[in-house]
Amino acid sequence: MGLKEDSKFARFITMGALGADRIATDLTGRGHHMVELERYAMANKIWTTKVKRLRMADLLCTRCGRRFEAKAKTNLEVKLSHSAQPGRNWDAGMRPGDVFAFLRVVTDENGVPLVIGDPLYLSTGDMRNVEPKQGALKSAADGSERDIYWPITLAKRDGLVTKVKDGKVGIRDIDGKTSTLGRPSNVTLVQVDDLVVAGTLIGSTVVPERGLSCKGDVWDLSGALQSDDEIEVFASVKAIGLLSMKSLRLAVQTIANDDSRDMRLRIEAWGALARLGDVDAVAILAKLDDSPGDGAMQMERVLVLSELTGLNSAAESLYLIASNAELTEEIRAAAVWGLGIAWHDRFSFGWELAFDSSQKVRRHAQASLGVPSPVEIEGLIQELSVPERAPLAAALLAKSESVLALLEAAAGYESREWAIQGLGQISPEIIGGQARQLRIEDQAALEALWRRNIQDTHNEPNNLTELRFLEGQSISAVTSMQHKDRIRLESAG
Repeated sequence: MGLKEDSKFARFITMGALGADRIATDLTGRGHHMVELERYAMANKIWTTKVKRLRMADLLCTRCGRRFEAKAKTNLEVKLSHSAQPGRNWDAGMRPGDVFAFLRVVTDENGVPLVIGDPLYLSTGDMRNVEPKQGALKSAADGSERDIYWPITLAKRDGLVTKVKDGKVGIRDIDGKTSTLGRPSNVTLVQVDDLVVAGTLIGSTVVPERGLSCKGDVWDLSGALQSDDEIEVFASVKAIGLLSMKSLRLAVQTIANDDSRDMRLRIEAWGALARLGDVDAVAILAKLDDSPGDGAMQMERVLVLSELTGLNSAAESLYLIASNAELTEEIRAAAVWGLGIAWHDRFSFGWELAFDSSQKVRRHAQASLGVPSPVEIEGLIQELSVPERAPLAAALLAKSESVLALLEAAAGYESREWAIQGLGQISPEIIGGQARQLRIEDQAALEALWRRNIQDTHNEPNNLTELRFLEGQSISAVTSMQHKDRIRLESAG
């Protein structure tokens, strides 16, 4: 895909990640301990290497074991993809008590989510009890899938509910005009004299799930490891690692060492063992030669290593993978990304890889670099005198608003030019009167940069758009919704 198509796809991936985070946040407030079950459900990074995953829900409560599938749409609707092929049915991997969560996401013209609606929760069992409407078959490339949907009714305008009868709702708007909405098969969700706003859910063919509070620590993880349901085994392995349940370490180790098991499950088990303190597990994950020619499983290993934040051995393994020119660019780039701000946030490793001979690797390194520490800032100041590294160093110093360090560097002969460039990327309001410390000619150069609003000062200026595109894919389960102050949560009524 071209950048325009990639950007459109990235927009929908971002909507899904933010929607999953919204649901996880809501359920946490109901007593659940929510984690990702489907890897990258709360991340928006796009990789061309696709891992054929087990069909499973997005989210999992590690206390009660309930699974939740998030469905973020531009317009609130209860619609799912379905195929008659085994494992591709709409409810694959979902048990009767598991829940689908549908929510509306509003974006601006650039695809940035600004408003996220309240989730509509429907249990799988209740949805199975209502025959869905059938959409047209999609293309053969989609595996004979079709959309199926369960109709819902939304208020079309603000108003007062005046009548509720036989699945239909009468609403009188501010002008006194009354409209009737709904269908006989609807379960009405409002009462007479309720005030509603446009977009309020007023009726549904499936009764919304009300029993959403967590039942507490009732999930038998030991028993789940013995289940015939491979999704239950996978979920329990993940939960055991995240909960640091060392009493079940041997059981997880048995799964990891079982050659008859699905490799995806074994990789997950090694990740859990690493969290449980197994010193060999990280090394096993990092042995990409154990999956020769299988890019998908190599990618899965790298993604698991990326999730092991706080483990130095995992970060060091990612650095070695990223530095290995014999591996594919995609695998190396994924390792670089794991070292970046969304995961391990290891600036020093990322900095070295930002000048790799592979364009894809260095792009991902540059885009994922976080804010440098004081020690790293000192190193970046030294890099201002190295021609091939100075542009990126200046941009990162500006990103961290290292005004004093840049002003000092501007007094040096070799670092002067790029120190001024770095200052030019910082708002004049932040620098203020400190600019008077510069030489007269440097003050003039700085003011010229501010007038031009220079943004393109990293070492490969023609690819600024691509870098910004990659930077926008930094949402993860670690960082998801870190800018919640910019997003308005919208009530569904």
